[in-house]
Amino acid sequence: MTEGICPSGWHIPSDEEFTQLTDFLGGEGVAGGKMKEAGYDHWNSPNTGATNSSGWTGLPGGATPVVLLRWFRLQWTLTATGGLLQSPVPLVVRSLDSNTDNVIRFDYYRSYGKSARCVRDD
Repeated sequence: MTEGICPSGWHIPSDEEFTQLTDFLGGEGVAGGKMKEAGYDHWNSPNTGATNSSGWTGLPGGATPVVLLRWFRLQWTLTATGGLLQSPVPLVVRSLDSNTDNVIRFDYYRSYGKSARCVRDD
């Protein structure tokens, strides 16, 4: 379901678009810190590497049925995978974590609610 999530002229990013962003920021091993809001107003300590030098201002969110506020930021993409979670077909998710400056990429069940960020159409 993607209709009505983003305003006109915006969309949920694809896995490829997220990869372009993380590559531009120096790779998945450091991009998370450059994407996370610095400090502890919203993130748990240690909020490793958080500088928000990209201006992306990643904030923690969560996933239903488990809420992980102040720890994980789960970010949908619109890219289906053929991964291990076959029923239903999972989507790629990107995650930021207070304990690392990595951007973590993994498959996740579609049936769980997740945070999403719209990006402007080209």
